[in-house]
Amino acid sequence: MKMNKWTMGLAAAGVVTLSSVAQAQDAAAGAEAIAASTTLSGYVSTGYKFNNGNTNVGYFRAGENRNSFSLDVVDLKLSSAQGDGAMDTGYTVELWMGPAASDIATNDGGNAGTVELMQANIDLRISGIDLKIGQFGTVVGNEVYNYNENAFYTHSWGFALEPTHHTGILASYTVSDDLQISAGLANTTGPETNGAGKGNGSSKTILASVSYTLPSGTGALAGTELYYGLVTGNATGVSGDNDEYHYASIALPELVANLSIKVTWDHVEYSNQVAASNAVGLYLSYALSDDTTLNFRGEMGNYNQNAGNARGLSLDNADNVQSWTIGLNHKIWDNVISRIEYRHDEADTVGSADDQQDVVALNVIYSF
Repeated sequence: MKMNKWTMGLAAAGVVTLSSVAQAQDAAAGAEAIAASTTLSGYVSTGYKFNNGNTNVGYFRAGENRNSFSLDVVDLKLSSAQGDGAMDTGYTVELWMGPAASDIATNDGGNAGTVELMQANIDLRISGIDLKIGQFGTVVGNEVYNYNENAFYTHSWGFALEPTHHTGILASYTVSDDLQISAGLANTTGPETNGAGKGNGSSKTILASVSYTLPSGTGALAGTELYYGLVTGNATGVSGDNDEYHYASIALPELVANLSIKVTWDHVEYSNQVAASNAVGLYLSYALSDDTTLNFRGEMGNYNQNAGNARGLSLDNADNVQSWTIGLNHKIWDNVISRIEYRHDEADTVGSADDQQDVVALNVIYSF
């Protein structure tokens, strides 16, 4: 324990005790250690959308703020990365602030506001198993809410079908370099923090996933990533049998230089015996240069009346959905995502004239 001459003099005069000085120094050192292990990150997303006037809710966020500038969201994340040790821990707390925060609807009771909790969880490791406890993202789907983690500004139809958040526990285990599995329990399929399912919360939602990469020795397909995820349970406050959300994807290796290919499939079976909903997606990404990437997303599917999704979003019986989006991502400044995209949607809908839509969107994101 190091002390300067003034501290030693005060201790000799009886003004302070050496034990109190030591405790104060230990507390300061602990605070410094916590601060050093915590990372603050996030981003600000802004945009501009121009479309032909249709605003069908099925085109998730594509029809909002049409023909105008928008502040989408300010994302703030506090986290401490989990180390490689056998018993290492970590945590993540992430907030959304701004108009888009109301999309998340994590506020239990459905009173969505302009500040919402994106996630808050604790990471623990024991015997090689990683545990995530609290509120976390789902195990199904190719796209997520965060604008800076998707290839496109607007979201896919498949995303509109899927659950997004759960409150519970998720265990993940790396079997080998090629195989990872996860399983968990959550309160419901819905995003509401601490939301409860049927039986006053006695029912639980099951989460499971498996990811496998074809190893060397499998020819041209070596490196192909196969993924399957399952969520089965009740939405918040809903009784009855379980809804089942299935998701699968195949990400091919780089068969052509600078070209990545991914095929996705969403399938939802509903407990109310409404016919199942499906979405098939194709994602292509081609790097024109180190700073410029051309992206394509094509989708086909059907969405049954009032089937909605785990967020309660009604897709208005949209059948024969055909959607494609092409976007250009070009890096102009450091820490900035700048992209422009064109999107076309059409579908056979019931009781709505908004059966097709064209959108041109510009998105600028600053990450810190």
